[in-house]
Amino acid sequence: MTVADRREAFAPALVAFQITSLQVGAAAATHLFDRIGTWGTVSLRVILAAAVLAALPGRRLGTVGRRHLPGICAYAAVISGMNFAFFAAIDRLPLSVATTIELLGPLVVALASARGPLDAGWALLAMAGLGLLTVPGELPAAGLAFAAAAAVLRGAYVLLTRRLGRDFPDRTGLVAAMILSAALWAPVAAGQVGGRLLDGRVLLLALAVGLFSSALPYSLDLLCLRYVTAHTFGILLSLSPVISLAVGYAALGQEPGPARLAGIALVVAASAGAVHANLTRRATDPPRRPERPEQPR
Repeated sequence: MTVADRREAFAPALVAFQITSLQVGAAAATHLFDRIGTWGTVSLRVILAAAVLAALPGRRLGTVGRRHLPGICAYAAVISGMNFAFFAAIDRLPLSVATTIELLGPLVVALASARGPLDAGWALLAMAGLGLLTVPGELPAAGLAFAAAAAVLRGAYVLLTRRLGRDFPDRTGLVAAMILSAALWAPVAAGQVGGRLLDGRVLLLALAVGLFSSALPYSLDLLCLRYVTAHTFGILLSLSPVISLAVGYAALGQEPGPARLAGIALVVAASAGAVHANLTRRATDPPRRPERPEQPR
């Protein structure tokens, strides 16, 4: 087994850790909405995540060239919009419902990049599970609209993250995009948060949100998408509603009903099937080298 094979085999664990981190950060964010609002929460999330990523090693901003700017600007715009849309959704919907709807974006990417009927079958099974998880009821239209916007942007995020992984051998592209996004959100933070950042509880929650819902998940996504296809990554993300149900129940007291529990079974089956099919294909296909990032000119 090559190094690339071992890294790909480890990808499901990284994705599960990424999902857990993201959901914990989202749960923490719900405690900020009453204090600084959705706009203030998103702005602090982006700015603090950018600060953490910029402070860590593994980036060489001097290697960013003009040819990289379109991809970096697109990524910054997508993560800015995705952050706001998702946080606006969880301010109006249960965490598991908002997460489920947002996941439709990566699943559409997975379906579009399916290699055959079996891959498409796993994606469709996951979507059926997501349908059960999203129990019809009295859900506000605004919350559903924000969640749908987050889904579109999340699908674009998967594709752009994979592109950044090809363009840079480290976290340079991610850090550059986060710094740009932070610059866009800085005026919002100044207007919405102001002196409330001096409140120790607000600062602690904001740091937790920035670290767990942005800095850590984005870094793990970048790593995973270097070694797995967008299809496999999209299917693995279908575990998000399962983890969000657990986090929502433990941290926010949001209790799932029977239909959502049935949906969990389908989602887990689809994720396990996609991982098994991918590993089987890797074992039978000829060895290949991972995609090499383009070297700076």
